[in-house]
Amino acid sequence: MINKPITFLYGTHIRTCDHDICKYFKGYYTLQYMDTGAVHLSINAQTYALNGHWFWSAWPGPLIAFRPAAGHRTWVHRYLAFRGPGVLQWKQAGLFPILPQRAPPGSDYATRFDNVLSLFSRRDPWAQRRAIHAMEGILLELAEARSREQPPITWIAQVTETLEQWACDGRHDYAGLAQRLNISVSTLRRQFKRATGRAPHDYLLNLRIASARQMLAESSIAIKEIARRLGYRDVFYFSRQFHAIAGASPANYRRSTQG
Repeated sequence: MINKPITFLYGTHIRTCDHDICKYFKGYYTLQYMDTGAVHLSINAQTYALNGHWFWSAWPGPLIAFRPAAGHRTWVHRYLAFRGPGVLQWKQAGLFPILPQRAPPGSDYATRFDNVLSLFSRRDPWAQRRAIHAMEGILLELAEARSREQPPITWIAQVTETLEQWACDGRHDYAGLAQRLNISVSTLRRQFKRATGRAPHDYLLNLRIASARQMLAESSIAIKEIARRLGYRDVFYFSRQFHAIAGASPANYRRSTQG
């Protein structure tokens, strides 16, 4: 399928992984696989509890965090980091990126992933091509498995994109959004929560607080100005919402991240 290059950057198999990752991925992509243990994963405001055999991906854009789940210290982890114009072809074909997906039954994905790692580490052109082919085979099987599941509600992606825009400019108009989608507000809220695990407004608030966290950690912008940029007229109300979600006041969060 792919006829444009993929460049593998790095990858490994960690038998006792205890990573605590929270970052924006810039300029590259990853495919992650776990086959033992449990992981708490979040992609922007959406959280996932993974236990057993799971794939997930990371890509530029969202804030992605994962760590051992409560009650677990480690998990068995494999991952590959890559970039290149061939990724666009995978995107266009619906192969990548993938939200967390349980590994389909009937295939030894641990051995197959290790084979990709082995091929990529050889660095000669033929091994690199075989690694791309082997990885694409895994992505194709995952896409085929997704296609057999219940078809997703097509407008969920539109709602998510709109909420991400609102998180940046302080707006929200659920009645107008529901009207554009030709559904009721109650249907919007019920079906969005069924698909994502969160009500739309809860999802939006978590996106805003994620943006606030980034600005607090990476800049010296005044807290009052951060609140204004995120659409809050009352900095005290912003601080209460931030504390409820982040577990610390904006000032304490900034001190803890900036030292």
